[in-house]
Amino acid sequence: MKKILVLSTGGTIEMLPGNGGITIGSVSGMDVSGIQALPGADVSIQKYLSLPSPHITPSIMADIANELRKLELSREYDGVVVTHGTDTLEETAFMADLHLEGFLPVVFTAAMRSSSELGVDGPRNIRSAVRVACTETQNLGVTVVLNDEIHAAGRVTKTCTSNVSSFDSPGYGPLGFVDDDRVIYHRRPIWRVNLPDQGSLVLEERVGLVRTAAGFGHDLIDFLVEADYKGIVVEAFGRGNVHPATADAMERAVKSGVVVILTSRCHEGRVLDVYAYPGGGVDLKRRGVLFAGDMAGNKIRLFLMACLGRKLQRDQIQQMLSAL
Repeated sequence: MKKILVLSTGGTIEMLPGNGGITIGSVSGMDVSGIQALPGADVSIQKYLSLPSPHITPSIMADIANELRKLELSREYDGVVVTHGTDTLEETAFMADLHLEGFLPVVFTAAMRSSSELGVDGPRNIRSAVRVACTETQNLGVTVVLNDEIHAAGRVTKTCTSNVSSFDSPGYGPLGFVDDDRVIYHRRPIWRVNLPDQGSLVLEERVGLVRTAAGFGHDLIDFLVEADYKGIVVEAFGRGNVHPATADAMERAVKSGVVVILTSRCHEGRVLDVYAYPGGGVDLKRRGVLFAGDMAGNKIRLFLMACLGRKLQRDQIQQMLSAL
């Protein structure tokens, strides 16, 4: 028997009708009937918090990651399933993946539909997540399981506002699937962005995310520098290119001591120093901007928060990013 803990944090998976719409409920609103007699699993449920996922801030994500680290070190459980709202699930799962060593299977799951809707997906997702937590998942890092698909926390994202098949890993696909008779893995992730262990996860909250648009971006970067932000992630065009005015603002930020990391608005592909015109990747690298490979901006922001919170230096951050 595998001893599995289900740690609930809120979200649609435990919401009920009320106040003219769907509202936050309690763990009693979560249908766990599918795991109560699951063969090979001794499942217990613990309520950690109860929030809609847009209310979960990076500091709360860090608290969840620290709690999971305590559970990992305690070796009390063979696996942990975290139920979470879908809107920020990919970020909390990634934050946990940054912090955990990886020998405890940790699986995040959620529901796109509440228990009051037709075709509710929460009960099956919980059951599938528990089954994944019972399998050999070392070296996978934190995983996310919805719609019978298993995804790596570093790659998964919510792609649709409402569809039960919303969660995907663009350009990579799932690690495996949960079938009726067994859990099937097709591949393992070849990398994890994992921070060196320095005790509890502490974040530098003053890290911004700027998504560029035609003729837009430089004013916001300057504003964040004036507001004493310590890091800025810029979602650039295509291969990693921006307007010259945005490039100038990024250089001013770097010269002010701000760590500036470049990623792309595109769903797939790496940023790279290919274009040499003003604002192109070659130009931005010359100005001291760091490159984040093919990582999404929202996740790189959390990564930078954690790095700066641990007082890592710019060259240490660059070395970690060089693997992407």
